[in-house]
Amino acid sequence: MLVRRSRKGIVGIEAAIVLIAFVIVAAALAFVIINMGMFTTQKSKEVMQQGLNEATTALEVDGTVLGYCRNATPVNVTYIYIPLKVSPGQLAVDFAKEKIDVVVKLPKGTFSKVNTLNPVKVSQTPINYTELQPILKNAKVNATVYIIQGDDDTVLEVGEKYIVVIALDRSVALNVYDKFTVEIKPLQGAPLVVERTVPPTLTAGEFVSLG
Repeated sequence: MLVRRSRKGIVGIEAAIVLIAFVIVAAALAFVIINMGMFTTQKSKEVMQQGLNEATTALEVDGTVLGYCRNATPVNVTYIYIPLKVSPGQLAVDFAKEKIDVVVKLPKGTFSKVNTLNPVKVSQTPINYTELQPILKNAKVNATVYIIQGDDDTVLEVGEKYIVVIALDRSVALNVYDKFTVEIKPLQGAPLVVERTVPPTLTAGEFVSLG
């Protein structure tokens, strides 16, 4: 008597094994693709954030830009005072002399890297701004950064206040209606550009608002 044996069960198991193998391979590929997509998205986000930081200045003017007119004839602006603070949401800025560049553009010339000292802490209270005047040393333009509010390091942090005081030689001093530009360039982020015009009236020995 001939006995017939069915192989349907064995074929079903083989098909299941092959199907499981395909599922595992597909899952592995899906994981790799998703992981690469997430990695690419993260890198794109970092690049965009870095570009935004480079395009955004970390500094802003904290108050009024002032000029000081010494007792001389003719009366003109020989000192510029620019108060600074960190912009909201930005990181601290290092004002060490080798890590920041102050560029002054005047009607009679452009002068770069005029800051030759680290920030100087001002201890007297109340502050006598007429004493915050850099000494010109064989240069037509010189700048000193004074720490008005903050600790003794060179880093301008949130809640602190610095003031950049720029001294001008008489040969490049600003007269009425003169326009000037000061660029403060940190290592990271866009520079802070301050553009002002000298008003039509100047008084010797007094401060004037540079609008």
